[in-house]
Amino acid sequence: MNVYNDAGQLVFLVNDTKHAFALRNIKRPESFGNAPIVLDLPNGGTLEFDRESCSSTLQSWKVLSLSWFEKVQYHPTQWLLIGIASIAFAIGLYGQGLPLISKWIAFATPPAKLSELMGNVLIELDDVIFQPSNLDDQAKSTYQQQLNSLIAGRAELSHVRLAFRSSKIGPNAFALPDGTIVLTDELLNFLPAKTIPGVLAHELGHIQLRHMFRRLLQNALAGTAIAIFSGDVSVLISTLGTQLIAQHYSREFEREADLFAIELFVKQGRDLAALELLHEKLGSLDGSGSTDSSYLDSHPGAEERIQLIRENQ
Repeated sequence: MNVYNDAGQLVFLVNDTKHAFALRNIKRPESFGNAPIVLDLPNGGTLEFDRESCSSTLQSWKVLSLSWFEKVQYHPTQWLLIGIASIAFAIGLYGQGLPLISKWIAFATPPAKLSELMGNVLIELDDVIFQPSNLDDQAKSTYQQQLNSLIAGRAELSHVRLAFRSSKIGPNAFALPDGTIVLTDELLNFLPAKTIPGVLAHELGHIQLRHMFRRLLQNALAGTAIAIFSGDVSVLISTLGTQLIAQHYSREFEREADLFAIELFVKQGRDLAALELLHEKLGSLDGSGSTDSSYLDSHPGAEERIQLIRENQ
């Protein structure tokens, strides 16, 4: 097929029919290496040219002005520098940018909306790791009274509720994004009674600071940024329970929750020795020999947590 430039128009014949398109209206997708040069025509058609034999001619017609990204591929040093800069940017975005963005979104989301989005998490977890609790009603009432005492006067935590379960993963406690604190029979049977308010206070810290939602958002933003920003969180919600099991809070989040518990105990005049005992007991789980996930996953060590209590006493 004969193609030529006639006074700023790209002209060619197809089945003896002449076609002419203004060069300024022709678009060219970026191409790399030895890939053919493709021109997108205004009528929806395309023309494909061999790069080696046609590049100089198309450049003279001003329809092959290489973008900076295409030019870089012919300069290894520039390509390497851009690669290093891209990796540094990605690391910075994941380490600093995404946490800030996820924190902003989490705190901008009303609690009622959080409950609506995350209300089915416990149901999903019940299908995977939880079984009905064997605690009697009196024990459950006692723990509920302890929670009520901790959140008294804190309207922002009035939506928090307790859920009791028996668990396949041993002693554990969860603070779900909708404000549900899950306590397992295994944890309650293992810990001294006076340490349970410390567990509740720690989990209240996760809820107050929206740690789980921030963590979920951060992971989702890393892989599904377009879906999140467009308002489609179906991918996140559909795998929420699986993500909850597979991931753990960062140590930074755990320290923040520990500090929240310490401050809450101090404000309410509670004995911080109960928090120290709590971490001593939880620290002993490290030597249990269990290969199952436990309350200690991704938590700071017991000594570090006890030292934090003493530093803030």
